[in-house]
Amino acid sequence: MMFRLFRRNREKGASLVEFAVVLPLLLLLLFGIMEMGWLFAQQVEVRNAAREGARMAVVDYPQPGDGDSSAIVSAVCSRASLSADRASVSISDTGNDSAKVVVSQDYASLTGFLPIFNNMTISSTVEMRIEREVVTWTDITGGSCA
Repeated sequence: MMFRLFRRNREKGASLVEFAVVLPLLLLLLFGIMEMGWLFAQQVEVRNAAREGARMAVVDYPQPGDGDSSAIVSAVCSRASLSADRASVSISDTGNDSAKVVVSQDYASLTGFLPIFNNMTISSTVEMRIEREVVTWTDITGGSCA
């Protein structure tokens, strides 16, 4: 009887030690899943913005003959939920009757817990064939969403 009480008291802090060992791994897994989901959502947003900008450039926005792609940059920035201080849009004429749109945005960490996600840039490039009268674009490299 006395041996059982002595043994029970000796193992009293074992669960606390096990919890202290397992908790960092659990937090790493939980925050890793959250960060990857957030990264995926931002990547989808950047990809959609690039595709929508390329579609606007090749169909008829702005009107043929204008050649001004700053209207497309402002339209992409206003329609997509890109961050004004972290996103840039560039539109260029590839020379073979197609327009190329590059959208890039700095990744904003959701938790800040995992340093591997710091200083990451999400980028997407879309090139589409121009479906209307060919115009020469005024290339905008690094047009900001501000």
